[in-house]
Amino acid sequence: MNRSSHHTPLQRITTTGADIQAEHLVKESAVKLQALNDKNKLYSFATLLATPIDLVELLAGHLISEGYATSIQRESITQNDQDGYAVSYRGQLLQHVQHRMITSSCGACNHPDLLVDVVAKKQPTSIFADAQLEFVHKALSSLSSSMTLFQSTGGCHGSGLIMPDAKLAFVSEDIGRHNTVDKTIGKAVLEGMADFNDTILLLSGRCGWDIVAKAVRTGISTIASLGAFSSAAVDLARQHNLTLYGFVRQDGAWKVGHSAEMSPSIDESN
Repeated sequence: MNRSSHHTPLQRITTTGADIQAEHLVKESAVKLQALNDKNKLYSFATLLATPIDLVELLAGHLISEGYATSIQRESITQNDQDGYAVSYRGQLLQHVQHRMITSSCGACNHPDLLVDVVAKKQPTSIFADAQLEFVHKALSSLSSSMTLFQSTGGCHGSGLIMPDAKLAFVSEDIGRHNTVDKTIGKAVLEGMADFNDTILLLSGRCGWDIVAKAVRTGISTIASLGAFSSAAVDLARQHNLTLYGFVRQDGAWKVGHSAEMSPSIDESN
C-alpha cells in the first residue's frame, strides 16, 4: 500500500474534449498525536491533517518544535495504524495542550500575542547569516529536485536542512507546510542531532509565523523559502535574531536579519 499517494479516476478536460484519466493525488489523512496524561494513560492531544508517512518523525519533531519536550528517543514513540493513523509518545508533555484539529494551513498559532514564551533569549548568529544569494538559491533548488512526492503529484510541500558542511539532509514532504518542518526536525533529532544553530531550514513554500516559531523553539537560526514571509514571521524573526531569506530566485531574494539594515526612509505602516 502506498501511504503517500494514490491514483484516482478524475475527469480531465482539455481544448480537445474531456475523458476519464487516473490522477496521482497526494494522500491527506487525519493523524492522531498521543501522549501520556498525569495518570500514565494515553490520550490524543492533537489531530493533524497530514500525509501518513514518516509519522514517528512527525511526532518527534512536533514535540520538539512546539516545546512539549526537550529531547526524544526513538523507542519512546510507537505507531498504531489499526484504527486509522495514530502515533504515541510514551511520556508526558511539558505543558498542557488543548486537543484540537490542526489544519495544513497553520501549525499551532494559538498564542494571542504571537509570541514564543518557551524561548526567552535571542538566537546566536548562524554561520549562514550572510550566505550568498547563489548559495541559498542552489540550496533551495536541491530541495526541489529531492521532492519526489511533489514531482509525482504536484500537491505537497517540502522542507530540509542545509547542514554546517553545506549538504542537504533530512528532506521531508507532506500535504502541510508545518508537517514537513516537524518531520525534518524529527528526523534530525532521532539521528541524535541536538544543535541546530548552524543549519538552514529550507521551505518549498511560504514562511509564516508558525514556521518561525518552530525554528525558535528548535534553535534554528536561518530559514530560506521559495515563497514569501508574512509580517508576523518577520516580527518574530527580528525578536529572536533569526535570518530569513524569502522569495528566493536566481536574480534576487528578500532578507531579514543579520546585516539586513532597514532604511529609515521606508515607512513600514503602509
